[in-house]
Amino acid sequence: MTIQVDFWQLVSLLLGFIGTLATFGKILLKQLDSRLEHQNDRVGKLETQLNEFITKLPLEYQRREDAIRFETVLNAKLDAIGARIERLIERPTVSRRATD
Repeated sequence: MTIQVDFWQLVSLLLGFIGTLATFGKILLKQLDSRLEHQNDRVGKLETQLNEFITKLPLEYQRREDAIRFETVLNAKLDAIGARIERLIERPTVSRRATD
């Protein structure tokens, strides 16, 4: 039992196999390209969301150092007001009748 194959038959079989491989490769590249495009779209959306977040962040967020500074200034002002009130309370009151 021998199989005889002509040279041209072998060449056409080989070309058909190579063509099939090329077609499958092309299909795989299209799928890969569509997946990459989808990922690029997602990355673009995430970048725009991140940029929006970064622009809104200073309006909605207060740094710890700023909060501490604000609280320190506020406490100093309240202490000054408290000291003034204490001085006013401790000041001897002079009645008008005594001076009249």
